[in-house]
Amino acid sequence: MPSKERPQLWSHALNQIYELSEKCDIKIVSPVRLSISLRRHEENKERAKSLPPYEYKIRAIPCWRPIYIDFSFLPCKYRKYYFQIVSMIASLLLVIFRKRIKFDIIHAHFVYRPGYVAAVLGRIFGKPVVITAHGTDIHHNLYKENIVYKKRTIDALRRSKKIIAVSEFLKRKIANEGFGKKTCVIPCGFSESEFYPMDKKKCRTKLSLETSKKNLLFIGNLITVKGVDILIEAFKIVLDKDTNVVLIIIGEGTEKITLEQQARDCKIDKMVHFLGSKNNNEIPLYINSSDVIVLPSRDEGRGLVIFEALACGKPVVASRVGGIPETVVNDKLGILVEKENPIDLADGILKALASSWDSLYQCNYINQYCNTKLVAKVLKVYDKVLNRA
Repeated sequence: MPSKERPQLWSHALNQIYELSEKCDIKIVSPVRLSISLRRHEENKERAKSLPPYEYKIRAIPCWRPIYIDFSFLPCKYRKYYFQIVSMIASLLLVIFRKRIKFDIIHAHFVYRPGYVAAVLGRIFGKPVVITAHGTDIHHNLYKENIVYKKRTIDALRRSKKIIAVSEFLKRKIANEGFGKKTCVIPCGFSESEFYPMDKKKCRTKLSLETSKKNLLFIGNLITVKGVDILIEAFKIVLDKDTNVVLIIIGEGTEKITLEQQARDCKIDKMVHFLGSKNNNEIPLYINSSDVIVLPSRDEGRGLVIFEALACGKPVVASRVGGIPETVVNDKLGILVEKENPIDLADGILKALASSWDSLYQCNYINQYCNTKLVAKVLKVYDKVLNRA
């Protein structure tokens, strides 16, 4: 769920939930992890103060944030994983019984841990479970050495009634584990009421951005898989050929300090602006104020920011990985480049900046991925698992 520090967190899932709430009685229960130190009691107090409210509403949707303990203080990592799950399930059961929450379907976003916990709850209450797989929950959990993550990911997929993958690429990976028949493809779409073409100069003025520079924009978590280190390398090459360009990076993550240092080491830090997280209502302004959106991921389930960029009539330069080629299907929408290749990425950026783009074509094409149309498909999944179809 979003927080003050990371307002964009889970925005792709929330956009779908908002749209679904117009058709269904939705309730959100999203446990909050609490790390406890056995020796540092002052740190525990500070962590407790930063927790979100237990109960509130988000766009009139009831939301509960029960606390579960992550047991990071336990010496054995496998024992830790077990107690984390037990704590999470207990926190959810407590909310369901205390608040007398009634439901017909459990829909979890991400396979592990949310999907696994949902599968357990589905078994307890005798309710069907739908799981949406977004990408990292499959890429990382099925193909890493952590046997606990892999086993529980497969268990979650097995116990679910229906699996929604955000791309055909992801569906193929799930099918490789034997669950292709109950998997369908429905991306998380963009909000057409928020993402649409706006005047670039007015957006820059509103955001206090320079109006004379060409703007490259990255939006996402600052983690290794997003490839921002490759983008900084590529941007140094871009500046060698065009000095009238700035790079704006929106997002937070574990790699932020390292990336800021990388920009300083490359002596381009004055042209790279780390803006941190931004409120969701500001994201359309930043996209419309840019010239090119860049997504240099090492892996990607689908890339919601590509939908949002094209909805605003902006071209994208993105890695040819995961589900991205399913969206950027031709050179009228953007440029696909080889992953982890800063030279190829720089060439793609320079070509995109020098090209003329048909924003009307981009907007018309991406309209098929608006929330209104995709949510209708999710509702059909619900009907099917409830045997109404």
